[in-house]
Amino acid sequence: MPELPEVEQVRKTLIPHVVGHKIIRTEVFLDRLVQYPAVPDFIQGTVGKTIRAINRRGKYLRLELGDGFYILGHLRMTGALIALPASAPQPPYAKLKFTLDGDENLWFTDIRTFGTLYLLQDGGSYKVNGYETLGPEPLSKEFTVAYLEPLAHKSRKPIKTFILDQTVIAGLGNIYADESLALSRIMPTRVANTLSREELKVLHEAINKVIAQGIANHGTTFRNYQDGDGKKGDNQNHLLVYSRKGQPCRFCGTTLVQIKVGGRGTVYCPKCQK
Repeated sequence: MPELPEVEQVRKTLIPHVVGHKIIRTEVFLDRLVQYPAVPDFIQGTVGKTIRAINRRGKYLRLELGDGFYILGHLRMTGALIALPASAPQPPYAKLKFTLDGDENLWFTDIRTFGTLYLLQDGGSYKVNGYETLGPEPLSKEFTVAYLEPLAHKSRKPIKTFILDQTVIAGLGNIYADESLALSRIMPTRVANTLSREELKVLHEAINKVIAQGIANHGTTFRNYQDGDGKKGDNQNHLLVYSRKGQPCRFCGTTLVQIKVGGRGTVYCPKCQK
């Protein structure tokens, strides 16, 4: 599933292609992609609107249409928003097409078809389950050790489950949770309220570092992720533990182990992480 760095890369790469362009036609090829309003109303509400900006909150993309209207999208597991030349053929797994007034069109493709789109007005985000309860993002001024410490000390969840909670930290997913815990040398199964302030400080710094690295490396691609230009990320070549089960730890050489934490595949170093 695309996480904060991947969605941020999509946002940045789409801007030069679609911002300032008017939606001339909207075609929906999979009705359940559009969660709100009904598909005919979604089409009517987007046609004629100009994409004025693209913002991001956690793993959500927000296409600003002016007059308080915006399209809120979540890529989920395999969704992608791609800008292609108007002359290009329909891409594989296309589920929606915005025909724009320029030389390019905007497509939503999705192999597993879990992606979602909403057409909303200011004040309407309550219609999107979980959006209004998102916690602060890594790298933001709100995401501090002082914010994290009291929440962790009240939690009896494994620390990995705790940091994956989107109400605690918005945008962090399985890849960057494993990477943060590896970098901070913390065992993923440690109960959150057993971490000291110093350990939480190290974890906080690690979360910011791996998210910044993911953004700098244009996201992580293992299978399906691609940015708005249709390009893959490079961060998979810089990971410490994620998807490296059975390989040597980059710090000590110990064989990395995979377990389940909260139902999520989790790779860690049994020597480095305590």
